[in-house]
Amino acid sequence: MHEAGAEIIYHCFYYKGHNPPTQELKKYCSELHYYERKRSLFSLLFSKKPYVVASRGDSTLLMKVLSQPAPILIDGIQCSYWMMHEDFREQKLIFRANNIEHDYYDGLANWERNPLKKMYLKREARKLRNYEGVLKDVDLILSVAKMDIDHFSQYSKTIHLPPFFNDSAESHFAPSKEGDDKFVLFQGNLSVKENEHAAVHITQNIAPLSNKFFVIAGLNPSAYLRGIIDTQPNVKLIASPSHEEMNGLIRDAHVNLLMTFQQTGVKLKVLHAFQSGKHIIINSKMDDSGIFGSMCEVIDDSRAISKKITELLDVDFTQEMKNARDEKFNHIYSNKKNANKILAEVQRMNKKIWG
Repeated sequence: MHEAGAEIIYHCFYYKGHNPPTQELKKYCSELHYYERKRSLFSLLFSKKPYVVASRGDSTLLMKVLSQPAPILIDGIQCSYWMMHEDFREQKLIFRANNIEHDYYDGLANWERNPLKKMYLKREARKLRNYEGVLKDVDLILSVAKMDIDHFSQYSKTIHLPPFFNDSAESHFAPSKEGDDKFVLFQGNLSVKENEHAAVHITQNIAPLSNKFFVIAGLNPSAYLRGIIDTQPNVKLIASPSHEEMNGLIRDAHVNLLMTFQQTGVKLKVLHAFQSGKHIIINSKMDDSGIFGSMCEVIDDSRAISKKITELLDVDFTQEMKNARDEKFNHIYSNKKNANKILAEVQRMNKKIWG
């Protein structure tokens, strides 16, 4: 947005001791404001708002926003605390929908084994479903996932605005060469139950059908997942790799295998794989309304996935193949193009504010 010429006044919440404020963003923003999230038991148990919303209520933010008449971009339902405030509703509001949040929490609850966490996730999903009606007051919804447009259109005008991502990852790509280690990679935050379930599925249902080597890489794998991976001789776990190491794994894997059993939003790890990976296989729930079908293999059946892995490991991935995929990818997932799309909407709203 900054590169496209936008003046940005950025308001951001943080957890004390977790993601502390950084001044790095100042180079992109005319103003930068940080607010500490509230960790109140009252907000968790008794607020009618979902906890992810109630913990981001700060009156200072409201006063600052209302003092500067400009269109407001709300990034996700978690940042919408003041949308029920009369003065806030009178502003020009753009809402960025990362996913259908209550579906996401319902999915997390389905995979959660801890009874207390499962209860919290179910309760939060119910609150999010009831709360989502606040979107009727926004002027425009930017849906990250094409598949979610119909859902959000019930509230306001909705357009497809794919997620922004670090497109510098493109420089990590390297075509196949003689002597490369040929392995299959699954990667993600393994502390998230959705990703853990996918890793377990690959280890138990796909790897045993193959004599090829698999790597499961990601943050904070549980003892449960470690135990399952230990039982499969052709699967190796790389726990909590550094950012540089993960980039190297995505670049070096001959096949990036990405799966989910919870179709909510667009997974950024798929975009990173398209930018810096070689061959890619996803399952249909990782797709977004068929967008990825012309850029990679979309397969659900475990035996069919194993067969395709065997085929692809014998096929070099060339620079020409990457160029052809990039052409299709950049038609939809261009940071510059999508930033300009937002700015066009902002300019339209500014005309309504100032004439």
